[in-house]
Amino acid sequence: MQAKVILLMLLSAILWVGSINGQTTFRNPILTGMNPDPSICRVGEDYYLITSTFEYFPGVPIYQSKDLVHWKLIGHALSTPANNPLMGAASGTGGQYAPTIRYHEGTFYVICTNYGGRGSQGVFYVTATNPAGPWSDPHWLSNWYVDPSLMFENDSVYYLSPDNKGSFLTGTLDLKTNKHHKPLKLIAAGLGGSAPEGPHMYKINDYYYLMSAEGGTGYEHREVIQRSKSPYGPFEASPINPVASNMKAPGHPFQAIGHADLLQLPDDSWWLVCLGFRPRNGNYHHLGRETFLAPVTWNADGWPKVGTDGIVKEEYPAPNLPLHIWKKEPVRDGFDVSKLNLNWNFVRNPHSEDWSLTEKPGFLRLNGSKISFKEKDSPAFVCRRQTAYDMVAAAKLSFVPTATNEEAGLVVRADDANHYDFLITMRDGKRVVLLRKYLKDKEFSTVFKEIPGGDLILRISSTDLEYQFWMQRKGKKAVLVGTANTKDLSTEVVGGFTGTFIGMYASGNENKNTHPADFDWFDYEENTK
Repeated sequence: MQAKVILLMLLSAILWVGSINGQTTFRNPILTGMNPDPSICRVGEDYYLITSTFEYFPGVPIYQSKDLVHWKLIGHALSTPANNPLMGAASGTGGQYAPTIRYHEGTFYVICTNYGGRGSQGVFYVTATNPAGPWSDPHWLSNWYVDPSLMFENDSVYYLSPDNKGSFLTGTLDLKTNKHHKPLKLIAAGLGGSAPEGPHMYKINDYYYLMSAEGGTGYEHREVIQRSKSPYGPFEASPINPVASNMKAPGHPFQAIGHADLLQLPDDSWWLVCLGFRPRNGNYHHLGRETFLAPVTWNADGWPKVGTDGIVKEEYPAPNLPLHIWKKEPVRDGFDVSKLNLNWNFVRNPHSEDWSLTEKPGFLRLNGSKISFKEKDSPAFVCRRQTAYDMVAAAKLSFVPTATNEEAGLVVRADDANHYDFLITMRDGKRVVLLRKYLKDKEFSTVFKEIPGGDLILRISSTDLEYQFWMQRKGKKAVLVGTANTKDLSTEVVGGFTGTFIGMYASGNENKNTHPADFDWFDYEENTK
């Protein structure tokens, strides 16, 4: 009897310790909404992760975690026009590509490629001693390779990137002059899949491991690895490749797994962060590529793999780290402070005169300019990632249009040529609320309802298949104005590398708006049931 009591006490103690040290399992993805090309580093008890942002500003978000599962946005590596020139960048395919974050002797390094648009100059890196910022101006490296990476090893800084022809280059970099100390050398080729990209190199025991993605960014995407006794090769491919891929599991809810980065924890376990997406409604996804986490095991011959089959799954036992859950972001942003919340973004480099939190305190004011989504410019559009299929976004708006060209309201944007616009404007001399479907760079359909003067609440709710657009006046019931398919904003239909963003918009369409658009608040809430 006494032995049973002691056993029960021991089991209770184990469970109690487990509840303190962390949750028993976690579910993927760990970062939802558009967060592709993740790269990660550890500094003490803290973990920092970054992702690609393409034409969105500020660029390259910095996420912090203490348990690898729960993440908090603490800043952006590219938050000034100097280190993030985006004007003219192509919609959905231009801007900032596939960054890498590394930490060395008290300094954080983010290396990236600014691609396309006026002012872009190819590969560069920025530095900071505090990952939340400020970050330095760019150090340009005078080449146009995408997906660059760094490795600090052997008292050297190794630069690594694809050669844009299916192989990989390595050289050493002099951080004082930003010149290559040892010139770039072709060291290895891809392993058979299309578009070899996203390389990272790691020194693990006696080997240099070169891990990379291939197969494109769609359903054939995978992560592969090869190794050598020298960073310059020759490299041998793993006989158990791919390290991670869901391409042979067509019915799995996660697809396009790849573009990964490896990390070792203090308990010597290994983990991998990677991108993937969650197709719905057949093979359609509109949230963009997201960030996933999976444990990695090494076989007796020193080759890594996610699990036994390389498939990144929905749920895993949590890392052996103390549970650390950040304070939840409030549903409502009341615009009561002088700086925008870190979740807010612009398309390309914003014009300072287009928006203000101080012209009317307690409101976000958008001064609609002549710029719309038709130019490769930055309209008055303040937006955030759509991070769940089931969600509600709403805003209270005061706006008085005087002509049919003047409009303000909410927009769901996939890219410049594909968006749903839910706006207050003028039609036939009357103030109306309008739902416009702008697809494949042309107006596909519109519906509008006359509204009286005064403030209006605009609300967009969604499922994985459909958006619903609602308007509500003070003291009145909400009215459904119309619906729209989510798949028409999916990557499979639209193309490109980004996902949907939702936000507040104002434009005079080739002329400035007569009056500003004042947003009292903006709500964003996920339906997690």
